Amino acid sequence: MAQQLYKLFIRNLPWTVSSHELRTYFSQFGYVTRATVLYNSDTGLSRGFGYVDFNKREAFEAVMSQPQHILEGQRLRVEEGSLKRRNSTKDDSLSTNFDKKRENSNSQPDEQF
Repeated sequence: MAQQLYKLFIRNLPWTVSSHELRTYFSQFGYVTRATVLYNSDTGLSRGFGYVDFNKREAFEAVMSQPQHILEGQRLRVEEGSLKRRNSTKDDSLSTNFDKKRENSNSQPDEQF
């Protein structure tokens, strides 16, 4: 069964924030279906961005209506991601796989925050 997801792209994450902390923070707005922090495959360190998915529009709108989000003392940059319909049986690593493909095709260094 297809499920509608409301996706957020989160930038400027502190390097100490894991997917667990990201999920915990955004859970105050509603049920988080997925929270993912992306890591550099060579160093294992956070790349400073991630994704949060909600299955309810109300939770998504609550996040977007808040003027700022602070996590571990750092102001996050929260942007609207793409609205997706996804099969509930598909793999949860779609964004990670996409990021790895992009990383392999782009030899320029990552943006520093």
